[in-house]
Amino acid sequence: MRKNNRPGTYQQLPEPERATPWWHWLLSPAGGVVMALAFLPYDISELVWIALLPLLYVLWTGPAKWWRGFRLGWLFGMGYYCTTFSWITEVGYTFNIHPLLFIAAAFIPLMAVYSCLVGAWAAITATLLRPTLSPGPVVTDMKFEQKKAIWAKWAWHDIATTLRSAVGCAALWVCIEWLRANGTLGFSWNSLGMALYDGLAFAQWAEFVGTAALSFLPVFTTVIIYCAMRRCYLHFKGVSRAGRPWDFYATLIVIFISFSVGLTLSRHNSPLSLMKKESTMKLPVMAVQINKDQSEHIADNSPDVPRYLRVQNGLSQYGVYLRATMAAFNEIQQDTVRLAMKHPELGIIQQLPVWVVWPESAMGMPIWRNTETGKLLGGHIDPFTTNEFFGEEGLPMVRKLVQEMGGPAFTLFTGVDEVLLTPEGEYLFPKGQYNSMACIPGDFDSIQTTAKQHLMPFGEYLPLVDSISWIGTLYSEITGTQVGEGIKPGSGDNPIPMTIPGTEEKVDVIPAICYEDTVGNLLTKYVRKGPQVIVNVSNDAWFRNSVCGAQQARNAAFRCIELRRPMVRAANRGVCCSIAPNGAFIHALLKGDGTPHLPGYSYAILPVDRNAGFTLYALLGDWAVLACALLALLTMSPRLMEKFGSRMRVGQSGKAIC
Repeated sequence: MRKNNRPGTYQQLPEPERATPWWHWLLSPAGGVVMALAFLPYDISELVWIALLPLLYVLWTGPAKWWRGFRLGWLFGMGYYCTTFSWITEVGYTFNIHPLLFIAAAFIPLMAVYSCLVGAWAAITATLLRPTLSPGPVVTDMKFEQKKAIWAKWAWHDIATTLRSAVGCAALWVCIEWLRANGTLGFSWNSLGMALYDGLAFAQWAEFVGTAALSFLPVFTTVIIYCAMRRCYLHFKGVSRAGRPWDFYATLIVIFISFSVGLTLSRHNSPLSLMKKESTMKLPVMAVQINKDQSEHIADNSPDVPRYLRVQNGLSQYGVYLRATMAAFNEIQQDTVRLAMKHPELGIIQQLPVWVVWPESAMGMPIWRNTETGKLLGGHIDPFTTNEFFGEEGLPMVRKLVQEMGGPAFTLFTGVDEVLLTPEGEYLFPKGQYNSMACIPGDFDSIQTTAKQHLMPFGEYLPLVDSISWIGTLYSEITGTQVGEGIKPGSGDNPIPMTIPGTEEKVDVIPAICYEDTVGNLLTKYVRKGPQVIVNVSNDAWFRNSVCGAQQARNAAFRCIELRRPMVRAANRGVCCSIAPNGAFIHALLKGDGTPHLPGYSYAILPVDRNAGFTLYALLGDWAVLACALLALLTMSPRLMEKFGSRMRVGQSGKAIC
């Protein structure tokens, strides 16, 4: 900016070329680390409102250059992603890869790709979305009232450019997070909106706009804070009195209204409120896990394992889960009796689980399906020995065993490997394999399966491996495994109808296998009017004792808010829990320190609305992301037109000279 000769006026001129201070290159990644502290395991959610301040400072105190902005933003992204997703490095131990090799060959390149999106945001923010940032008007040799009037006019002009930048930056951030979640390396975890979970008030807006669009408010607020602080400082220097930051006040009002409305929505969809409604079905559910490492297939006699999980050598993994389930039933019965005797005035009625959920890794054997008839093929099943396959003929044995152990009939949900078999008896493994959820009704006479549709990159498929073959070769040499040629994605959009054991009522199951409970736009297609429950089976043992499971469970809570459906989830070495339609955890299997790595069970009564309808997000999906894309284009268009017009003038003058 350069002052004119006329008092009280100013004009904007190109920024002078100067080197970026060395500490800017350190401040940017440090800001990314601060942002990561807003998420689990640190969970300092208040930081989400200010974490972008260091990046905005380094972007807007130097020259408005695309490449400079991209590099600073990329460093911010590396600080953020490498900190919040550091648990990904644990998978190297599972594959017996040296930690340094895995970090250098896999983790850092993946984080570098994700950080490019933040770099693109920073490049545009530093140039096309840059506010005016004027140093203020020249008011020398003026009376105080004249100075005050001129500075007030300057402040309103600065507020206008601040609002344009705030809207543009926030809308663009929503877009880059959506691209991260839906691109080739789709990964939707820990968007800024997820940091608004604490208190549940702000999170309720996901019902209308989806989780990705929740990031708009904290980014918008951060830009307003930065520009308002700068404006007040300059105003104080100019007239020895700080001006009122009206844009900041208006933002506080918006935040207060958003919080108040969200708090009302949270209470309306809370378990306590729903249980009082006549239309609410009370569904007892239980999730069970034995908390075994990925390399372990049978339980041992470790003193760290609860007594009812200790088994004899040779007990199959399936048998361990069945024994643990029956023991959990007995424990629930005993707890109910003790509570009823202690508080007879409460009139407690025993409600044993009618749905039992086992993790993705619970079955120690695959199931086989005939490709011509579509029917499952079965054989003898002995849960106390290692099994080769599991199918319809084995189900009577399951029923018999449950009856012998004194357990009631229940619907079982568990993860299985589903393998296709040709009519000639040739199996198509590994090219005909699905990662599926098996739904076994309470009579144990049939099986319904649904296959995972959103496959895990680098775990279940290799991106670009079909067009770039050396990627598969390199990956196999590093990990010692073949990935990408076996598991196929499923299809379909119909929920699974399940009859509640002992009743005639039916509930639709919205299936979510593995990290599909973090993909909002996938589950929307299963939404139907009426009673529905999201059922998730996961296996977080790939990431050992990391925070992966806790982050996934937090992410899953936003699916309940988006669709206003309850959820029950079983996650080996993750968080087994039940979640209400407002995203609150009804019960979660956690240690005293809040970590999820605990064997046992989670039991809860799910409130299921028989008249559940459609949320705005369920109907329109990511409509808010499209709106943000349009907002970003509109706010960038003045600078784009200005740059285009200046180039046209330069070109015309150059032609005239020639």
